Amino acid sequence: MAEAVIITIFLLLLIVLQVREQKKIKLAAKSSWVKKILSVALSITLITIFWSDNLADQIKLIAFAVLIFMFGFMKEGFSEDHLIKLGVLAGDFHEFKKIQIEALSNQVQFVSFYKSKNSRLSLTFDTSKEELIAYFEEMNLQDRLVIGEEIDEGR
Repeated sequence: MAEAVIITIFLLLLIVLQVREQKKIKLAAKSSWVKKILSVALSITLITIFWSDNLADQIKLIAFAVLIFMFGFMKEGFSEDHLIKLGVLAGDFHEFKKIQIEALSNQVQFVSFYKSKNSRLSLTFDTSKEELIAYFEEMNLQDRLVIGEEIDEGR
């Protein structure tokens, strides 16, 4: 039972930290209704399939289902000086080697942040490319920007 309480406390702490970070968002990323539907469906499915008569297991299962549910509805985006995304506790822009902006259809921009060759985080925005470029220039990150599908092998 103590294990279940400790796991629940840590999961709730993660949720509280993410909610506090969300309040700092200056430029919000586009949210996906598919992600929301999947998080609700997965949470309900997990509770339905893995429900147990053991109270400790129920507590852990509910805490995990709440975390998955919150994942679908949490906002992501940019704050004054860092990236805010679920699971990213320190998203300082200066830690990324490259920031790539690709134009998709209907004024939608796909922004990828590269930490190393095989490690990246991506977000989609409903803002113009010029607005995103101006935002990164304001942060003094113009030397890390890659516009379009320019390929850089040394990412």
